[in-house]
Amino acid sequence: MPDSIVDTSFTTRTLQKLVQINSVNPGLDPDGPGEGEIGSFIQDTLSDLSVQCETDTLSPGRVNVTARLKGSDGGPTLMLNAHTDTVGVAGMEDPFSGRIDGNRLYGRGSYDMKGSIAAILGAAKALKENDIRLKGDLILSFVADEEYESIGAQALVKNLTADAAIVTEPTDLNLCLAHRGFGIFKITTEGKTAHGGRHEQGIDANIHMGLILAELNKLSQRLPNENRHPLCGLASLHVPLISGGRSLFVYSNSCTIHAERRTIPGETQDKVTEEFHDIIDQISKHNPKFRATLEPEIWRSPYEIDASSAIVSATEQAATKSLGNAPGTIGHTWWEDSAIFGDAGIETVILGPAGGGIHEDVEWVELDSLEKLADILYRTAIDYCGVEDPV
Repeated sequence: MPDSIVDTSFTTRTLQKLVQINSVNPGLDPDGPGEGEIGSFIQDTLSDLSVQCETDTLSPGRVNVTARLKGSDGGPTLMLNAHTDTVGVAGMEDPFSGRIDGNRLYGRGSYDMKGSIAAILGAAKALKENDIRLKGDLILSFVADEEYESIGAQALVKNLTADAAIVTEPTDLNLCLAHRGFGIFKITTEGKTAHGGRHEQGIDANIHMGLILAELNKLSQRLPNENRHPLCGLASLHVPLISGGRSLFVYSNSCTIHAERRTIPGETQDKVTEEFHDIIDQISKHNPKFRATLEPEIWRSPYEIDASSAIVSATEQAATKSLGNAPGTIGHTWWEDSAIFGDAGIETVILGPAGGGIHEDVEWVELDSLEKLADILYRTAIDYCGVEDPV
């Protein structure tokens, strides 16, 4: 096999065009157009590569694009995945420029994760042009909405499956084998409205919420000592939102917080929910007038893959050949669509390009890392899926 067969001019040109397309997620910014235009561009690019694909419309302007390079049968199926949406662009000077300066290409989504889209397309181009006939199927999936509700990945796993997947989220070309999850929990304390001068009639929901906040603070201090993961770090808790009361001089009849609990592999929704229930129950025992309700609103599971799995081995070997040295092994402190694929029974490893500025005012990707990423994906597909004839 040649040292590298990736068409770097293609990956760079493709990435520049991808960045110049606004695909801001409308769930995060009401002015965001969604993934319709970028989906059409990916579809056209695949067509130019003689790769058939399907577009699944999830809602107006929200699409998944999926292609399958059909194998000759007998080999396992591998999916290469990237999301097509981005976060918003407030604070960015020129978010859709695709400007190149030395080894960096700038713009919203360049690193998270349009560079990965270009690398996947570059790997597909190399497979087609070198007439590589895989034994197993290779699926190319470009999904909507990872940055908000993950409707794209959730729809995808209802319609197809694979033996393994590589989610190409940014990793600086390290192997990411685990990531944290999160839960959002709504807690409401109930009070009784009364004139501020009639304390005997009022029940202050805000003060009662203070009792909960004090206990949540204790929990947040304990979690880093009790819940640790060698790759993902520490479990954590914070309260990003709080709202209570109607007016000055009136006892608050209701107070609401949203607690965000970041989880590590091994933690379950039932276990985390029990933590909150225990706090409410303990406070209730000592305060007869205390009333509170707990409502889980969002749950995203943490994820971890067995380091001995076949896809980890294949990706690590391919990366070592491409990079000239073994890749590092890391975990992510945030959540990704890989957990959805893992829950669906698809063994998933995370590997992506180098760069910086995720969700920040200046975002860029390192162009040479795209060539390496595309080469790793190409080599992994050959190793994992198998080929009809020796390469």
